[in-house]
Amino acid sequence: MNRRQFIFRSLALTVAASTGYAVYQYQSLQGSDNAAVLVLDALLPAVLLGALPADPVSQQLSLQQTRDAVLDFLVYLPQHQQQQLEQLFQLLQQDLARLALTGQWLELADLPLPQRLDLLVSWRDSYFSLLQQAFSGLRELIYGAFYGQPQHWLSLNYTAPEFNP
Repeated sequence: MNRRQFIFRSLALTVAASTGYAVYQYQSLQGSDNAAVLVLDALLPAVLLGALPADPVSQQLSLQQTRDAVLDFLVYLPQHQQQQLEQLFQLLQQDLARLALTGQWLELADLPLPQRLDLLVSWRDSYFSLLQQAFSGLRELIYGAFYGQPQHWLSLNYTAPEFNP
């Protein structure tokens, strides 16, 4: 093989790899319309561990209500925060980005609960402010959605103020 053949073959291989990666990323984005739902379903049990009801049926209902409350609240956030959260949800659904952010190749929902907890702790204690910001934003959003529901106020000994007309 001479130098010209080597250069052309290298160029062809680079183009083929780039095209394959672009197609892979496009397919990943097409299948992630519900990335927020998938990520929240995976992270909610870890974030709310200890606060959820003991009964499995009540626990599942509480998780669904909290997920729906988070999704409903997203539209009230400033536009740049909505975009950042959407980008985080999308990245956590893409294989290569998830590997970079979490160190895990598996889907978040496939990780055992202790590993999801370790992941969140590693984000909280990370030297990268971006991961700390992701942890804080998700935690505050989830806690607000969970404890904003009146059925969880009793565990906090909170009673809503009564307003006199």
